[in-house]
Amino acid sequence: MKRIVLTNDDGPYGSGLLKLADTLAKDMELIVVVPDSQRSATGKALTFNRPIRVYEHGEKNGYRLVTHDGTPADSVPLAQEVVKDIDMFVSGINSGANIGYQSMLTSGTVGAAFEAAMQGYPALATSRVVNPQEWFNPRDSRHEYDRECEITRDIVKRVLKKGLPEGIDALNLNFPCEINADTSIIYTKPTIVRMSNDVERRLDPNGSPYYWLRGVEKEAAEGTDAYEVIKNGNISLSPIIIESAKNEDVEKLRAFMED
Repeated sequence: MKRIVLTNDDGPYGSGLLKLADTLAKDMELIVVVPDSQRSATGKALTFNRPIRVYEHGEKNGYRLVTHDGTPADSVPLAQEVVKDIDMFVSGINSGANIGYQSMLTSGTVGAAFEAAMQGYPALATSRVVNPQEWFNPRDSRHEYDRECEITRDIVKRVLKKGLPEGIDALNLNFPCEINADTSIIYTKPTIVRMSNDVERRLDPNGSPYYWLRGVEKEAAEGTDAYEVIKNGNISLSPIIIESAKNEDVEKLRAFMED
């Protein structure tokens, strides 16, 4: 039986993680290695400046649960230490879409998949569009996640059977807010910037300024994850390719510097 490690950045009680864990545990040996609380928007940060505390919770609902006080990406080296012989890493289902490089490089969910891929493991990050009220309160999900879990499981099984395509290091799967049996899976490339940054300045009761950072949706180009998920309501599956600088790019730089 294949051995899978599941993590996320929403903590051990996120509805997406719990429901995906129940689904995956039916078909494979599952170990959940996950931060003990909300760690959204931590990217691929690793904890080097302090010890990481790890807590074993035994087996429940057919899978082993391990929590820790580090980052989502910390789940990868910690799993390598406490699990061994891992066949694949899965991260999600995240409460909130991780569409485009802007979100992918910020997301702790995708950051864990990046770290797993860099260590040579097949990896899948999976996320879903949610209402703003659910962004940092994934336990309050009003969604069942049944179809999302089935699709994620099927992709995991395919990767375990065939491996990832040559040159692809990981996969990024995003679901729209609502799906059904007829919702299409579209193969896309990540957009660069999904949202423009908007900063709102306010004053606290003492008259000192503080700032809220938020995103304003931009129009997405056809063929991108944002276009399919946000505009068309489809499911997006995108490749993650870590080695982005090609030999010809190095030669372009050499010519630029030596001319």
